[in-house]
Amino acid sequence: MFGTVGNTGVPVPVYGIMTALGIFACFVMLKFTHRTRKIKETIEYAYMGCWSAVGAFFLAHVFFTIAQYRKVIYLFTHGNEVFSDGKHIIMALSDAFGGMVFYGGLVGACAGGYFYLRRNHLDIYEYSDTVVPCIPLFHAFGRIGCFLAGCCYGIESQFGFVYEHSLVESANGVRRFPVQLLESGENLVLCVVLCLLLYRCQHMPHGMLLWVYGILYPPLRFVNEFLRGDNLERGYFGIFSTSQWISLILFAVSLFMTGRTLKRHFSSVSCQQ
Repeated sequence: MFGTVGNTGVPVPVYGIMTALGIFACFVMLKFTHRTRKIKETIEYAYMGCWSAVGAFFLAHVFFTIAQYRKVIYLFTHGNEVFSDGKHIIMALSDAFGGMVFYGGLVGACAGGYFYLRRNHLDIYEYSDTVVPCIPLFHAFGRIGCFLAGCCYGIESQFGFVYEHSLVESANGVRRFPVQLLESGENLVLCVVLCLLLYRCQHMPHGMLLWVYGILYPPLRFVNEFLRGDNLERGYFGIFSTSQWISLILFAVSLFMTGRTLKRHFSSVSCQQ
């Protein structure tokens, strides 16, 4: 995803730059968070990160394709018309399959990390607690990248910014609310909250921090979706966007798993007494 330099219109890979900075920030954080658990081999984070990156990349695209199901259906029903022009083929395939969805990346990253930890007989609960604060930290950098690139833009508003050279044509020429920066700030606050829980709540059941994140982030995302202006790109199922439906599901699952984790924890404590 590209942004531009000032008013020159020169494309710059701002999203890639922010992604790289986000990855670097996460590894710096892991140098500190791993000390809260009995984890000595920090190299395992690099291996787990590779598996998580593969899973995130794959499922982020899959979720985007699901969100764009109308365009996919159009490709199959109007294939002769779309594929008659080489330029149209590239644009059509990019519109239907080329984007990424954060929730898909989140699910894919968790699946990839889980697979690696399970395969190598590492403690899933210990590692997940130390990694979870990195999720909103990385997301914060990603949303700054979105803002600079002009994607995931906000609704029309008198409080905001006007894109003139964004490669996302629909974002240009209108003053828009900087919902990307709002969500970036929310993620930074969420990162701080998770870090405080990790460091100060030593008696919190191991493995529960992921479910705490699943309770705190979805409501923020659900509300933020009403401030988004890229309706065609997000995809809708009924009255809510794809991400809003996923937010509701993730929130419900996280509440259930939190209750289950606490019940298991207190049951084990009672047995030990």
